[in-house]
Amino acid sequence: MVKKHAPDAHKPYAIVTVVLPGPDRKRAPAPYLFRVTYRNPDPNEPGCLMTWVVSGGREEYQIAAERTADGYLNWHCTCPDAVYHGEYRHAYCCKHVHGLQALFETIGNPVRSERGVA
Repeated sequence: MVKKHAPDAHKPYAIVTVVLPGPDRKRAPAPYLFRVTYRNPDPNEPGCLMTWVVSGGREEYQIAAERTADGYLNWHCTCPDAVYHGEYRHAYCCKHVHGLQALFETIGNPVRSERGVA
């Protein structure tokens, strides 16, 4: 007899859809799916806080929120826009990071005031 295990029943990871400017030149609003792939059990500890996979555009991208030792959040995205603007990482965040930050502001966790990193 083979025992069946519940697939990751203890992982409370979420999938959220956010409407952002689309990937085409017209930038028509399009749904982007944000799927949590990692969540640090101690969110106040320096290091990787959370990671997401973003789909809905031309390709899938990854976003990571990193907590620094001084308490700031650095945001990283693998989309070409964020990589291209990487040298301006403190002044620029891509639309994927902005969409996620806006979502957190909506649910009561203000994170937009933190530093962005490509």
